[in-house]
Amino acid sequence: MQSIKAIHESHPPKYVFLGVPLTIHLSGEQTGGQFTLIEGTMPADGDGGLHVHMRDHETMYLLDGELEVVIGGQSFTLRPGESYFAPRGVPHRLRNRGRAPAHSLAIHTPAGFDSFVREAGTPLNEWISGIATSDEQLRHVAGLAEAFGIRLLKPPGQE
Repeated sequence: MQSIKAIHESHPPKYVFLGVPLTIHLSGEQTGGQFTLIEGTMPADGDGGLHVHMRDHETMYLLDGELEVVIGGQSFTLRPGESYFAPRGVPHRLRNRGRAPAHSLAIHTPAGFDSFVREAGTPLNEWISGIATSDEQLRHVAGLAEAFGIRLLKPPGQE
C-alpha cells in the first residue's frame, strides 16, 4: 500500500464521462488507494445505465437536484441532503428524470473509479458541449469498464 500524506488539491482535474461533468477532487494516487472523491453534475435526462462495481463500494451525497436511484431491488428518489451506499457487487443505476441538473459528491472505496474516469472520459477542456453520447463511445466505455472491474448490464437509455 502507498504511503498516505496530507493533500490540498486546488486545481482538480475535470472530465466529461457519458455526458456528466466530473471533477476528481481526490484521486487514488493522493489517498494511497484508500478512496476517491468525485463531484458530478448529471444533466436533465442523464442516465448512468445499470451497472455493477466489482471492486469498489459507491457512496453518494446529493447536493442539489433529484436522482432516480435503483440499488439491487430497491428504488427511490434521492433528494438534496440525502445519501446512499451501493456495496460492491450490487447492480445500481442513477437517472436524472428532472428538468434541472443533479449535483453530487461520490466516494468510491477503495480507489480505482477515478482511473476509469480518466481513461473513459474526455478532459473538460476538450469536450464539445451538446454532443450526445454515441454508440461508438458506449462500446469504448463498455470495453474499458471490464478492465476496471465494472460490468455494464444495461447501457444508458435502455430500460
